[in-house]
Amino acid sequence: MQIHDTANPQPTRRSTRQRFLSRAIPVALVASFGALAALAATRSVTAAGDDGPRACSVRTLRGDYGILVSGRRPTSHAGAVESFVGTAIRRYDGRGGFTQVDSSFGEITGDVKDVPAFGTYEVQADCSGTSAISFPGNPFPVPTHFVIVNHGDEVKDTAPGPTIATLWRVGG
Repeated sequence: MQIHDTANPQPTRRSTRQRFLSRAIPVALVASFGALAALAATRSVTAAGDDGPRACSVRTLRGDYGILVSGRRPTSHAGAVESFVGTAIRRYDGRGGFTQVDSSFGEITGDVKDVPAFGTYEVQADCSGTSAISFPGNPFPVPTHFVIVNHGDEVKDTAPGPTIATLWRVGG
């Protein structure tokens, strides 16, 4: 018993629609991939920008920033060091100076509210920088190192202790 008759094969005739689809699908796929590649290339050119990489300066930091800080700090209690958390509002002047109002809670000092502070800062073209912040009663300013991210909308800051802080631009 023979299932398939191979002695006299009949040519298979494809419909016009099948012929159209067999040609159109590969063309559509190539066109789609080409369009995606063109969009990706355009996006990368736009992202790099004609003006090159963005450089930072003291002008990058200006206006109000909210701060969340935590770490360890010295206290006036017989040289003790405490863990603390805090918040602040800092206003950068865009010329290398800032003021802030700080509130914190320390494991030894407890709740400390509305402490004014001021300082200076420098920014490198690579968006790294340093600052020195002076608090009332401290004999010397506290040095910090920071990195500006998100086109100046965010700052990551470290200080001795160790202490870390994140600053976010307030408003838009």
